Amino acid sequence: MPEAPQKIDRRVLYTKMFLREALLELLRDKPISKITPTELCRRAGINRNTFYTHFQSAEDLLENVEEELFDKVKSSLDQITEEQNISSLIEEICLAIAQNYELSHILLSENGDPHFLTRLISLAHDQTMISWRSAGIRADAALQEILYTYSVNGSVAVIREWVRQGIPQPPQIVAAQIERLTLNGLNAFMR
Repeated sequence: MPEAPQKIDRRVLYTKMFLREALLELLRDKPISKITPTELCRRAGINRNTFYTHFQSAEDLLENVEEELFDKVKSSLDQITEEQNISSLIEEICLAIAQNYELSHILLSENGDPHFLTRLISLAHDQTMISWRSAGIRADAALQEILYTYSVNGSVAVIREWVRQGIPQPPQIVAAQIERLTLNGLNAFMR
């Protein structure tokens, strides 16, 4: 007999929501390394024991918040078929960032996790390699990884600046710009 689905305790959801909001408010002003559980609890209006029931540290809470956005982006990327181009993958990432602007703005700020955006963009790694090979990139696997690292870091810089400016262009435009910049850089390696 299958197990019955567990009921979601609304109190737990509210507690996590208040902690999440408190964390994001604090991250607007200071880095995660300067945020204490005591400060989070005071801001969220909850007991420290309650905090420790769900999280081990402020960094653990931040990782949980990042994971929510990461899962949203991953779910969107999973819907993209292999036939679609790299621009579609980057566009989905940009779209998820735009749809979650407040969260993205904080996570991508100097107080957020500097590796989070790289981790997001790296979701497109395998599809990018397939696309490059079919486009005729003449480079061995090691050089392709170097090109990918270069491309990812450039994409991260463009997206960070886009978010910093308040997302002035639609995600489709930013994705097209990233693709154009990447393809121009890859032209030297085309057959």
